[in-house]
Amino acid sequence: MFNITEELRKPGVKRVILDTDTYNEIDDQFAVALAMLAPERIDLACITAAPFHNSRSESYADGMERSYREIGICTGLVNKSHGAKIPPYYRGSTERMPDTDTPVESEAAHKIAETVLAYDGITFIVPIGAITNVASAILMYPEIKEKIGVIWLGGHARWFGGPEFNLQGDVNAANAVFKSGVPVLQFPCSGVVSHLIMEIHELEHFFRGNSPLGDYLCDNVAECKPNGAVSWSRVIWDISTIAGIIDPATYAASVQPRPYVVGDRDRYCAYEFDKYEGTIEHVDHINRDRIISLLINKLRK
Repeated sequence: MFNITEELRKPGVKRVILDTDTYNEIDDQFAVALAMLAPERIDLACITAAPFHNSRSESYADGMERSYREIGICTGLVNKSHGAKIPPYYRGSTERMPDTDTPVESEAAHKIAETVLAYDGITFIVPIGAITNVASAILMYPEIKEKIGVIWLGGHARWFGGPEFNLQGDVNAANAVFKSGVPVLQFPCSGVVSHLIMEIHELEHFFRGNSPLGDYLCDNVAECKPNGAVSWSRVIWDISTIAGIIDPATYAASVQPRPYVVGDRDRYCAYEFDKYEGTIEHVDHINRDRIISLLINKLRK
């Protein structure tokens, strides 16, 4: 098993698969654009649609389908605004894993494995939602375990614990990935990536009127304005993982015991550390200013 951070610190282009619940919120779109606009560092092999279920979807399957459509909209705007090549993208899982050993069939799971096996080097899989597609690919094609590193935005910092949206989207899938022994670099939400705040006036200043993509991103965020707010902000969670690939100096990580998640989507989630052998990398700190500057420099036309 290799250390993901050590691999990312090596110069050169990194092979990447992005797995995203793009319609769930407003931050996945930034991550898609950032990944497409860093060809000097990221070879974006494909994008897969992750499922989700909240007020923006009628079901887990509907969340995936909406995310699939949003990938098409977002990649099209990046292409229109910047001329970036549109990567292939695929539909993902329509249900959660019933347990840690039973994968969910999907086009995404098969394409993830197919893409990994067709490449001689390491492929970095970057799930920024529920991790169902990735866990299913590992279970169906265990031979990919030696050729991947998983960079996941999910769960809270281990000194926080508690329920987190991506983790609770499929707790069995998260445990399946931890259990598999594959290298994992975890970007936790509360306590770490929660510092990645962008203020609305900052967003409008740099992106409004700059390109069709910039206007679309601003419009998405503007829809989230709290009632009566004059100055407000949003956490742009998902760019943390992509920024970490482009510039590993944007984060600091420590090696920690491999966690086991207790709980499910309806109950409090907690980490335990006595079930799975081995370690993962846990991001303990991010450099907010360095990441936001990277985003602005890449997305401004």
